[in-house]
Amino acid sequence: MKRRTALFTTLFLIFITRPVFSLGGTVDYTPAFSLNPVNDGIELTTGVLLSGSALVLDKFVHMKENHYDPADWNPNDIPSMDYFFMQDYSKPLHIVGTGTMILSMFTPAMFAALPSEEWLTVGTMYAETMLIANGIKEWLKLVVYRARPYMYFDGYPQDKVEEGDWNCSFPSGHTTMAFAGAAFTTMLFCQYFPDSDWKYAVAGTSFGIAALTGALRIASGNHFVTDVFTGAIIGTVCGIAVPYFHTKSFYSKFEKRNGPDLNVTPMGINLSFRF
Repeated sequence: MKRRTALFTTLFLIFITRPVFSLGGTVDYTPAFSLNPVNDGIELTTGVLLSGSALVLDKFVHMKENHYDPADWNPNDIPSMDYFFMQDYSKPLHIVGTGTMILSMFTPAMFAALPSEEWLTVGTMYAETMLIANGIKEWLKLVVYRARPYMYFDGYPQDKVEEGDWNCSFPSGHTTMAFAGAAFTTMLFCQYFPDSDWKYAVAGTSFGIAALTGALRIASGNHFVTDVFTGAIIGTVCGIAVPYFHTKSFYSKFEKRNGPDLNVTPMGINLSFRF
């Protein structure tokens, strides 16, 4: 399965990277993003604190109780839309859904085709995106007690109960990370190549894989529809917002547009005005 996932990932990246290269083998792009010590310090710190604290509380403090009592989970309490689509557990679909999530998270690898001076910027933004998205969904899993759909069927996986994963249905983590990767890829491609005819193909393919991940999480009995919708929203917002906070249009909001500007230099004092 791992070899197949790696093969499909490679083939997809070859396909999606084609429009990035010109006939001469060089990349024609528009520099659209830049790093800023203050901005990136805030975003990286936020992501690390969110993901790190959730990990500590889950794995070491055991903040969430792991006690399953069937009487606590009445199917009649499930919203009608969630009830209609709920399924029992399917391990094959679970595995395939994990594969599509990995594929979606790997889509930003296409930007390795950019000049090397862009790699640090893209890599930093992607790390921030994934840390923040992961931290948000992990904290929600910690504070929201919701049994997974397969717990309402006979023959639910006992190992999931022993691991304490059975009551972490909300939101869908696979869907969150898949949509974060898809939104990030789409946002960067549209900014780096604003005039490319491939924008819609890249967006459609990226979000298509993410949507397939969400559908598989429902079909495999791991999540309800509302879990998947919430994960898709979290991932998409993070995948778009983090890169946006690195654009010139965002930084321009903090530039001084008028008034005096006083600078002290070894040569003296320089006073200038902006209009």
